Amino acid sequence: MKRLPKLIQWGIIGFSIVALVGISIELSKAETKTADEIKWHTDLESAHQASLKSNKPVYIVFDASWCTYCRKLEQETLSDPRMTRYLHQAFEPVHLDFDKDREIADILQVKSIPCTVVLSSEADLLARQVGYAKVPRYHSMLEKA
Repeated sequence: MKRLPKLIQWGIIGFSIVALVGISIELSKAETKTADEIKWHTDLESAHQASLKSNKPVYIVFDASWCTYCRKLEQETLSDPRMTRYLHQAFEPVHLDFDKDREIADILQVKSIPCTVVLSSEADLLARQVGYAKVPRYHSMLEKA
């Protein structure tokens, strides 16, 4: 069996090292992103119970899998590390599906999505944001709640 020329051997080794470094960088980014993700309550009742204990308002986001601007809100605004930290510090976040949680959407008069609703622990409406908003505007709306 013939040996590969030295140049090709070093090329393969170099390529392998670059590939491994690239993979480890991407894995590191994924771990950081996971640490910054919002820890959503799975239903409104659990968020409300947590709100009563923590005295933080309930932060509700209504969206749907088919909604383009809902994905944009998640990917650009809610994934921002500043927003993630702020949401955990100031609210009890709950993520509701507009189609599956229709009864709650109707009670809260959610007509279009994405829609953010902030309620006090006594269920008083503190804020409402309909549609996509960039981080500064979205953060400002939440601060006023």
